[in-house]
Amino acid sequence: MNDSATMVRLLGSIREHLNTHQLPAEIATVTVGSDMTNGEHVTVHLRPVELAELAAALLGWADTFVGITVTAWRPPHGGTVHLTLSGQLADATSAEVFGGVDYANETFGDLQPGGRQGVALSVLRAWAAGGSAVAA
Repeated sequence: MNDSATMVRLLGSIREHLNTHQLPAEIATVTVGSDMTNGEHVTVHLRPVELAELAAALLGWADTFVGITVTAWRPPHGGTVHLTLSGQLADATSAEVFGGVDYANETFGDLQPGGRQGVALSVLRAWAAGGSAVAA
């Protein structure tokens, strides 16, 4: 249900999270919502950066979430890849943080346009350090 009270509560959850944690990346947008498919959720879109910066930013957010997963999604146009960190805030609100980078076969392997794959935290760490790990 998308009533005002729900939206205010969700906005309060992400506001509290951002006030509590000094997170390294610039935010482009924050979206809150509640629907039958995703339930109550917060989505944070990070400003465009290079792969090492995005990986470091997602690792920073990972330290503040519970129950995390990381996925890579290559949109159908195929030119970019979205890296998404999913988990829960301290108050159990579902949250996602994502950013996009240019697709590179040597980085993302055989990730086809429209495809998704999991990404290990160790791969994010390698990318953050400027390494050349392959998400597979």
